[in-house]
Amino acid sequence: MGIPEDPLERRKWMVKLWREDYGERFSVFDPDDQPAPELESWQPGMWEPYDPKADKDGNYDTKIIRHLKWFEETKRFLKARYEIAIGPDLFFDCKAMHCQGRFSEEIAPEKERPWYIRALRLGIFLFDGKLGIGFSCRSLSCQRKQCALNLKNRNRLNRVDIYQLLQIFEGEKALPFAQAVTVVSKEFDSPLHGFGQPYYAVPKEAAYRQLKLYNRKIPSLIKNFSNLCRRSRLVYFDLKPPTDKPFRDHFFFPAAMVTEGTLEKINSPVVVTYVYLWMLRIEQLRQNRFEFELPTPAEMEKDTESRGFKISRRSIQRHIAVLEAAKVSFIFSDPIS
Repeated sequence: MGIPEDPLERRKWMVKLWREDYGERFSVFDPDDQPAPELESWQPGMWEPYDPKADKDGNYDTKIIRHLKWFEETKRFLKARYEIAIGPDLFFDCKAMHCQGRFSEEIAPEKERPWYIRALRLGIFLFDGKLGIGFSCRSLSCQRKQCALNLKNRNRLNRVDIYQLLQIFEGEKALPFAQAVTVVSKEFDSPLHGFGQPYYAVPKEAAYRQLKLYNRKIPSLIKNFSNLCRRSRLVYFDLKPPTDKPFRDHFFFPAAMVTEGTLEKINSPVVVTYVYLWMLRIEQLRQNRFEFELPTPAEMEKDTESRGFKISRRSIQRHIAVLEAAKVSFIFSDPIS
Protein backbone atom coordinates (compact mmCIF):
# COMPACT_ATOMS: atom_id res chain seq x y z
CA MET A 1 0.00 0.00 0.00
CA GLY A 2 1.34 3.41 -0.98
CA ILE A 3 1.15 6.67 0.95
CA PRO A 4 -2.50 7.90 1.03
CA GLU A 5 -3.16 11.17 -0.76
CA ASP A 6 -5.88 12.36 1.63
CA PRO A 7 -4.23 14.33 4.52
CA LEU A 8 -6.38 12.70 7.23
CA GLU A 9 -5.87 9.20 5.87
CA ARG A 10 -2.14 9.93 5.52
CA ARG A 11 -2.01 10.85 9.21
CA LYS A 12 -3.81 7.65 10.17
CA TRP A 13 -1.36 5.72 8.04
CA MET A 14 1.57 7.44 9.76
CA VAL A 15 0.20 6.55 13.21
CA LYS A 16 -0.40 2.93 12.18
CA LEU A 17 3.12 2.66 10.76
CA TRP A 18 4.58 4.25 13.88
CA ARG A 19 2.77 1.80 16.15
CA GLU A 20 3.71 -1.24 14.09
CA ASP A 21 7.37 -0.32 13.73
CA TYR A 22 8.06 0.72 17.28
CA GLY A 23 5.73 -1.82 18.87
CA GLU A 24 6.84 -4.94 17.08
CA ARG A 25 10.22 -4.37 15.52
CA PHE A 26 11.87 -2.33 18.25
CA SER A 27 9.80 -3.37 21.31
CA VAL A 28 9.21 0.23 22.32
CA PHE A 29 5.42 0.08 22.23
CA ASP A 30 3.13 -2.90 22.37
CA PRO A 31 0.29 -2.06 19.98
CA ASP A 32 -2.38 -3.51 22.29
CA ASP A 33 -1.12 -1.84 25.45
CA GLN A 34 0.24 1.48 24.19
CA PRO A 35 -2.39 3.47 22.28
CA ALA A 36 -1.19 5.98 19.74
CA PRO A 37 -1.48 9.68 20.56
CA GLU A 38 -4.44 11.66 19.30
CA LEU A 39 -4.21 12.41 15.62
CA GLU A 40 -4.20 16.14 16.34
CA SER A 41 -0.99 15.71 18.32
CA TRP A 42 0.82 13.69 15.67
CA GLN A 43 3.25 16.25 14.34
CA PRO A 44 6.82 15.11 13.61
CA GLY A 45 8.01 18.64 14.33
CA MET A 46 7.00 18.20 17.94
CA TRP A 47 10.27 16.43 18.59
CA GLU A 48 12.21 16.66 15.36
CA PRO A 49 14.60 17.92 14.27
CA TYR A 50 16.31 17.19 17.55
CA ASP A 51 18.68 20.10 17.93
CA PRO A 52 18.67 21.40 21.54
CA LYS A 53 20.71 24.49 22.31
CA ALA A 54 22.99 24.73 25.33
CA ASP A 55 23.14 27.85 27.48
CA LYS A 56 26.27 29.97 27.93
CA ASP A 57 27.58 27.46 30.49
CA GLY A 58 27.09 24.47 28.19
CA ASN A 59 24.02 23.12 30.04
CA TYR A 60 20.79 21.87 28.49
CA ASP A 61 17.17 22.27 29.50
CA THR A 62 15.96 19.41 31.71
CA LYS A 63 13.14 18.64 29.28
CA ILE A 64 15.51 17.17 26.68
CA ILE A 65 15.51 13.89 28.65
CA ARG A 66 11.87 13.44 27.61
CA HIS A 67 12.91 13.15 23.97
CA LEU A 68 12.25 9.81 22.26
CA LYS A 69 15.99 9.33 21.67
CA TRP A 70 16.37 8.71 25.42
CA PHE A 71 13.79 5.89 25.52
CA GLU A 72 16.27 3.00 25.79
CA GLU A 73 18.58 5.05 28.02
CA THR A 74 15.66 5.67 30.38
CA LYS A 75 15.03 1.93 30.67
CA ARG A 76 18.72 1.26 31.31
CA PHE A 77 18.82 3.99 33.95
CA LEU A 78 15.85 2.52 35.84
CA LYS A 79 17.35 -0.96 35.68
CA ALA A 80 20.72 0.25 36.99
CA ARG A 81 19.27 2.37 39.81
CA TYR A 82 16.31 0.24 40.90
CA GLU A 83 16.83 -3.15 39.22
CA ILE A 84 13.71 -2.55 37.15
CA ALA A 85 13.44 -4.73 34.05
CA ILE A 86 10.91 -3.22 31.64
CA GLY A 87 9.57 -5.71 29.12
CA PRO A 88 7.81 -5.18 25.77
CA ASP A 89 4.47 -4.44 27.48
CA LEU A 90 6.20 -1.49 29.28
CA PHE A 91 4.63 -2.29 32.69
CA PHE A 92 6.87 -2.44 35.75
CA ASP A 93 6.75 -2.49 39.56
CA CYS A 94 6.54 0.72 41.58
CA LYS A 95 9.48 1.11 43.99
CA ALA A 96 7.79 3.40 46.55
CA MET A 97 7.62 0.61 49.13
CA HIS A 98 11.20 -0.42 48.44
CA CYS A 99 12.58 3.13 48.71
CA GLN A 100 10.27 4.79 51.25
CA GLY A 101 9.34 1.81 53.36
CA ARG A 102 6.00 0.28 54.26
CA PHE A 103 2.87 2.41 53.98
CA SER A 104 1.63 1.33 57.41
CA GLU A 105 2.62 -1.27 59.96
CA GLU A 106 -1.09 -1.92 60.46
CA ILE A 107 -1.31 -3.43 56.97
CA ALA A 108 0.20 -6.87 56.47
CA PRO A 109 3.13 -6.88 53.97
CA GLU A 110 1.44 -9.55 51.85
CA LYS A 111 -1.57 -7.25 51.43
CA GLU A 112 0.47 -4.14 50.64
CA ARG A 113 2.89 -5.75 48.19
CA PRO A 114 0.29 -6.29 45.41
CA TRP A 115 -0.27 -2.51 45.29
CA TYR A 116 3.03 -2.10 43.46
CA ILE A 117 3.26 -5.14 41.17
CA ARG A 118 3.23 -3.98 37.52
CA ALA A 119 1.57 -0.79 38.73
CA LEU A 120 3.48 1.66 36.51
CA ARG A 121 3.70 2.10 32.80
CA LEU A 122 6.33 3.68 30.57
CA GLY A 123 5.00 5.48 27.52
CA ILE A 124 4.83 8.58 25.36
CA PHE A 125 2.63 11.41 26.64
CA LEU A 126 1.94 15.06 25.99
CA PHE A 127 3.97 17.51 28.09
CA ASP A 128 3.21 21.19 27.53
CA GLY A 129 1.94 20.40 24.06
CA LYS A 130 4.94 18.26 23.08
CA LEU A 131 5.31 14.49 23.05
CA GLY A 132 7.78 13.05 25.52
CA ILE A 133 8.73 10.01 27.58
CA GLY A 134 6.65 9.71 30.73
CA PHE A 135 5.14 7.39 33.30
CA SER A 136 1.62 6.71 34.56
CA CYS A 137 0.03 4.52 37.24
CA ARG A 138 -2.67 1.89 36.84
CA SER A 139 -2.84 0.44 40.36
CA LEU A 140 -6.43 0.24 41.63
CA SER A 141 -5.50 -0.90 45.13
CA CYS A 142 -2.64 1.40 46.18
CA GLN A 143 -3.49 3.55 49.20
CA ARG A 144 -0.64 6.08 48.87
CA LYS A 145 -3.20 8.76 48.07
CA GLN A 146 -0.71 11.65 48.33
CA CYS A 147 1.29 10.22 45.44
CA ALA A 148 1.07 12.40 42.32
CA LEU A 149 0.16 9.33 40.24
CA ASN A 150 -2.28 7.63 42.61
CA LEU A 151 -5.67 6.96 41.07
CA LYS A 152 -7.39 8.05 44.30
CA ASN A 153 -5.61 11.42 44.33
CA ARG A 154 -8.12 14.02 43.10
CA ASN A 155 -5.22 16.10 41.74
CA ARG A 156 -3.67 13.07 40.09
CA LEU A 157 -1.28 13.55 37.18
CA ASN A 158 -1.83 11.14 34.32
CA ARG A 159 1.87 11.30 33.49
CA VAL A 160 5.10 12.36 35.16
CA ASP A 161 8.63 12.62 33.78
CA ILE A 162 11.75 10.85 34.99
CA TYR A 163 12.52 13.45 37.69
CA GLN A 164 9.06 13.21 39.22
CA LEU A 165 9.21 9.42 39.06
CA LEU A 166 12.40 9.44 41.15
CA GLN A 167 10.67 11.66 43.70
CA ILE A 168 7.68 9.31 43.83
CA PHE A 169 9.99 6.37 44.49
CA GLU A 170 12.24 8.05 47.06
CA GLY A 171 10.06 10.84 48.44
CA GLU A 172 10.01 14.53 47.53
CA LYS A 173 11.76 15.56 50.75
CA ALA A 174 14.39 12.83 50.51
CA LEU A 175 15.11 13.68 46.87
CA PRO A 176 14.36 17.34 46.03
CA PHE A 177 13.85 18.17 42.39
CA ALA A 178 17.25 19.80 41.98
CA GLN A 179 18.91 16.66 43.34
CA ALA A 180 16.85 14.46 41.00
CA VAL A 181 18.07 16.57 38.08
CA THR A 182 21.66 16.12 39.27
CA VAL A 183 21.21 12.32 39.45
CA VAL A 184 19.76 12.13 35.95
CA SER A 185 22.33 14.55 34.56
CA LYS A 186 25.16 12.37 35.87
CA GLU A 187 23.72 9.04 34.76
CA PHE A 188 22.68 10.28 31.32
CA ASP A 189 26.02 12.11 30.93
CA SER A 190 24.17 15.24 29.84
CA PRO A 191 24.62 18.54 31.71
CA LEU A 192 21.16 19.88 32.54
CA HIS A 193 19.67 23.09 33.87
CA GLY A 194 16.43 25.01 33.86
CA PHE A 195 14.36 23.51 36.65
CA GLY A 196 13.57 26.97 38.05
CA GLN A 197 12.82 28.12 41.58
CA PRO A 198 10.74 26.02 44.01
CA TYR A 199 7.17 27.05 44.84
CA TYR A 200 4.44 25.42 46.91
CA ALA A 201 1.32 24.77 44.82
CA VAL A 202 -1.49 25.55 47.30
CA PRO A 203 -5.13 24.97 46.34
CA LYS A 204 -6.96 28.29 46.20
CA GLU A 205 -9.81 27.14 48.45
CA ALA A 206 -7.35 26.03 51.14
CA ALA A 207 -5.45 29.35 50.99
CA TYR A 208 -8.66 31.37 51.25
CA ARG A 209 -9.83 29.22 54.16
CA GLN A 210 -6.68 29.98 56.12
CA LEU A 211 -7.02 33.73 55.60
CA LYS A 212 -10.73 33.71 56.49
CA LEU A 213 -10.21 31.70 59.68
CA TYR A 214 -7.04 33.29 61.03
CA ASN A 215 -6.75 36.82 59.61
CA ARG A 216 -7.15 38.15 63.18
CA LYS A 217 -5.09 35.37 64.79
CA ILE A 218 -1.68 35.98 63.25
CA PRO A 219 0.36 33.34 65.18
CA SER A 220 -2.22 30.70 64.20
CA LEU A 221 -2.22 31.96 60.60
CA ILE A 222 1.57 31.76 60.34
CA LYS A 223 1.65 28.25 61.80
CA ASN A 224 -1.27 26.85 59.82
CA PHE A 225 -0.42 28.54 56.52
CA SER A 226 3.18 27.33 56.74
CA ASN A 227 1.99 23.79 57.43
CA LEU A 228 -0.43 24.04 54.50
CA CYS A 229 2.47 24.97 52.23
CA ARG A 230 4.67 22.13 53.52
CA ARG A 231 1.89 19.65 52.77
CA SER A 232 1.47 21.02 49.25
CA ARG A 233 3.26 19.88 46.15
CA LEU A 234 6.51 21.57 45.13
CA VAL A 235 6.69 22.86 41.57
CA TYR A 236 9.50 24.69 39.80
CA PHE A 237 9.43 27.62 37.39
CA ASP A 238 11.34 30.78 36.58
CA LEU A 239 8.90 33.13 34.87
CA LYS A 240 5.43 31.67 34.52
CA PRO A 241 3.69 29.20 36.86
CA PRO A 242 2.26 25.99 35.38
CA THR A 243 -1.15 26.35 33.75
CA ASP A 244 -2.01 22.71 33.02
CA LYS A 245 -5.16 21.20 34.49
CA PRO A 246 -3.84 19.89 37.87
CA PHE A 247 -2.66 23.39 38.84
CA ARG A 248 -5.34 25.68 37.42
CA ASP A 249 -6.99 26.25 40.81
CA HIS A 250 -3.77 26.82 42.76
CA PHE A 251 -1.68 29.69 44.04
CA PHE A 252 2.10 29.38 44.09
CA PHE A 253 4.08 30.61 47.09
CA PRO A 254 7.90 30.57 47.09
CA ALA A 255 9.39 27.79 49.20
CA ALA A 256 11.79 30.36 50.70
CA MET A 257 8.79 32.11 52.25
CA VAL A 258 8.44 29.08 54.53
CA THR A 259 11.98 27.70 54.74
CA GLU A 260 13.49 31.11 55.52
CA GLY A 261 10.74 32.08 57.97
CA THR A 262 9.52 35.18 56.11
CA LEU A 263 6.09 35.10 57.75
CA GLU A 264 7.62 34.71 61.21
CA LYS A 265 9.84 37.73 60.54
CA ILE A 266 6.81 39.84 59.65
CA ASN A 267 4.79 38.47 62.60
CA SER A 268 1.92 40.98 62.38
CA PRO A 269 -1.34 41.52 60.45
CA VAL A 270 0.93 42.54 57.55
CA VAL A 271 1.20 38.78 56.89
CA VAL A 272 -2.34 38.76 55.47
CA THR A 273 -1.50 41.54 53.01
CA TYR A 274 1.79 39.85 52.08
CA VAL A 275 0.07 36.55 51.23
CA TYR A 276 -2.64 38.42 49.33
CA LEU A 277 -0.06 40.29 47.25
CA TRP A 278 1.50 36.97 46.27
CA MET A 279 -1.91 35.82 45.09
CA LEU A 280 -2.17 38.91 42.89
CA ARG A 281 1.32 38.38 41.59
CA ILE A 282 0.64 34.80 40.52
CA GLU A 283 -2.58 35.84 38.80
CA GLN A 284 -0.70 38.50 36.83
CA LEU A 285 2.11 36.08 35.89
CA ARG A 286 -0.46 33.70 34.46
CA GLN A 287 -1.59 36.58 32.23
CA ASN A 288 2.02 37.11 31.09
CA ARG A 289 2.28 40.34 33.09
CA PHE A 290 5.79 39.81 34.42
CA GLU A 291 6.28 43.26 35.91
CA PHE A 292 4.02 43.44 38.95
CA GLU A 293 1.29 46.10 38.75
CA LEU A 294 0.07 47.14 42.18
CA PRO A 295 -3.68 48.00 42.26
CA THR A 296 -4.86 51.03 44.20
CA PRO A 297 -5.66 50.57 47.91
CA ALA A 298 -9.35 51.10 47.14
CA GLU A 299 -9.27 48.39 44.46
CA MET A 300 -7.50 45.99 46.81
CA GLU A 301 -9.96 46.68 49.62
CA LYS A 302 -12.84 45.77 47.32
CA ASP A 303 -10.99 42.74 45.93
CA THR A 304 -10.06 41.29 49.32
CA GLU A 305 -13.67 41.68 50.47
CA SER A 306 -14.81 39.64 47.46
CA ARG A 307 -12.27 36.95 48.40
CA GLY A 308 -13.63 36.71 51.94
CA PHE A 309 -10.92 38.38 54.07
CA LYS A 310 -11.41 42.13 53.75
CA ILE A 311 -8.38 44.37 54.34
CA SER A 312 -9.16 48.08 54.62
CA ARG A 313 -7.45 50.48 52.26
CA ARG A 314 -5.76 52.25 55.17
CA SER A 315 -4.39 48.96 56.46
CA ILE A 316 -3.14 48.06 52.99
CA GLN A 317 -1.27 51.36 52.67
CA ARG A 318 0.27 50.88 56.10
CA HIS A 319 1.21 47.25 55.44
CA ILE A 320 2.89 48.03 52.14
CA ALA A 321 4.96 50.71 53.85
CA VAL A 322 6.03 48.14 56.46
CA LEU A 323 6.97 45.61 53.77
CA GLU A 324 8.95 48.26 51.89
CA ALA A 325 10.85 49.29 55.00
CA ALA A 326 11.60 45.67 55.94
CA LYS A 327 12.61 44.83 52.35
CA VAL A 328 10.74 41.53 52.43
CA SER A 329 8.40 42.09 49.51
CA PHE A 330 8.93 41.19 45.86
CA ILE A 331 7.21 44.45 44.94
CA PHE A 332 10.33 46.43 45.69
CA SER A 333 12.84 44.08 44.04
CA ASP A 334 13.36 42.16 40.80
CA PRO A 335 10.26 40.77 39.06
CA ILE A 336 10.67 37.16 40.21
CA SER A 337 12.45 37.42 43.55
